[in-house]
Amino acid sequence: MENYVIATNADSKVEAFYIDESGIVMHTWQLEDSSKTKWSKPQPLKGTCSQTGSNEPLTNATRVEACTNPNGQIQVVAYTKEGGKDGTYYICYQTPGFWNGWNKITQE
Repeated sequence: MENYVIATNADSKVEAFYIDESGIVMHTWQLEDSSKTKWSKPQPLKGTCSQTGSNEPLTNATRVEACTNPNGQIQVVAYTKEGGKDGTYYICYQTPGFWNGWNKITQE
């Protein structure tokens, strides 16, 4: 497990993000805010409702960061190095259970 980071969503539950041994961005989340020990099984972080961006897991990741915006949405940025997905990517938690897709960040 590499580069483990956490963020808190709008309902005060903690979500953890990390890169697994194969370079996939993973996440796990607290199931009950009253219990510090009940967590989901780790899953690849991917979009679930995107009209834009990729709903596939992000691969070849080398670093991940997460924060919570003032609206309680978790925002994740991941960096990749290999193949066709070199660069910086962004995904955002929209509402409970719904993530937008991974989008490449371009700078002008």
